[in-house]
Amino acid sequence: MGIWSRLFGGNKTAPQPSAETESTPAAGADSAATDGATGQAAKVRPSWLGRLERFGQSDGADDGEAMAVLGQTQGSSDQNLALAAVLGALREGAEHDPLRVACAAILVDRGQSARALELVRDCRSIGAMMLAADLQAAQGDLGRALSTVERVLARAIDTPGARERHEQWSAQLGRAPTTPRRPRDDGATVIAPTGPKAPFRLLREVARGGAGTVYEAEDELLGRRLAYKVYHRAEADRDQITREAKTAILLEGPGVVRVYDADPGAGWLAMEWLERGTLRDALKGGRLGELLPIDRWALPLLEALARVHAAGVVHADLKPANVFFRAADEPLLGDFGIARTRGDPNVGGTPGYLSPERLAGAPADARDDVYALGRIVEDVHAALEQAATDGQIAAGPDPAEMERYSALSRACLGDAAVRPADASMVLARLGA
Repeated sequence: MGIWSRLFGGNKTAPQPSAETESTPAAGADSAATDGATGQAAKVRPSWLGRLERFGQSDGADDGEAMAVLGQTQGSSDQNLALAAVLGALREGAEHDPLRVACAAILVDRGQSARALELVRDCRSIGAMMLAADLQAAQGDLGRALSTVERVLARAIDTPGARERHEQWSAQLGRAPTTPRRPRDDGATVIAPTGPKAPFRLLREVARGGAGTVYEAEDELLGRRLAYKVYHRAEADRDQITREAKTAILLEGPGVVRVYDADPGAGWLAMEWLERGTLRDALKGGRLGELLPIDRWALPLLEALARVHAAGVVHADLKPANVFFRAADEPLLGDFGIARTRGDPNVGGTPGYLSPERLAGAPADARDDVYALGRIVEDVHAALEQAATDGQIAAGPDPAEMERYSALSRACLGDAAVRPADASMVLARLGA
């Protein structure tokens, strides 16, 4: 069974073109017509070919019509014409995901896997990313394949076949599989009387993750609020706590969360209290209007990350939950617990935000953070698009800015050889 049949159930006619489109002939519509003067057969140009060649224009085919023609011409020479017309009209980028997957499926069945991968490598739909992951694995690029399937799991953990692929490719790379966990309710809770002993008055739990729990607390002596982070395993995490505190002090300044105090032996850190929370909070809480315009917070975030990279440090756990806000235009980087000096071995990390090279065992590099930055922009872009579609944002995103950051995300998620080398290069790419 060909990949078209696996993806589309062997249905040659779905989806159907709309009633307003030109009629779509069945295979063989380009059959020979007889020239009365010569008696020789002359090819008739299919009525749908011109519309496919004008795909995306006002008088051309839309996605549904193009998909229908590709399906209806399956197995005939007409499909060559249809495929060539669609491929000639498709622009570079990540638009028209279903149509790209359909064209890629035809190319795979014809043994043109490399060309098929070029079609879907920038797509963001689950189906396109699963196909891309399979093609990357078939090419022997297991790090890229694993990274792609982690992006799928981060969005839809129950995607059929995704976990199995993750386990298989992780084993082949010699990695212990750590797939994203199911979403949990980690909203703020009131502290129970049995809460941990602390040198501060605990007010409430605000976040809980794999490394530890964060509480809103009060330093009664100095009369200030702070974030009190308690690690789950104080003894085992001593080095991580020390690294997080020392790195934050080393990088103290614009764009980095302030650390006030730490006790690695007791397993805690005291940091500045940031009422606005994290980028993850804004995405999950539907506060998407706060993220517009994107330049307002993305450019300062890039400047902060560029400062980190200039110091020779790789954050190594860049994700929405580790981007905090002191103000709408003042993002801060936090949680340097697994930060590394460039060239050091990587440890830990969050599935879905790990670069292909890192998954393949490469040492720490600023390009790892650039890849994670691309994933963050991808998350924000998808959320803003959905919110605009649902009418959740009064003033929708600026299309030009959205396209600019979409292109930036694709560049950050690209192969290491062409990916910006560090955050300063990303800033240069934006012209900032």
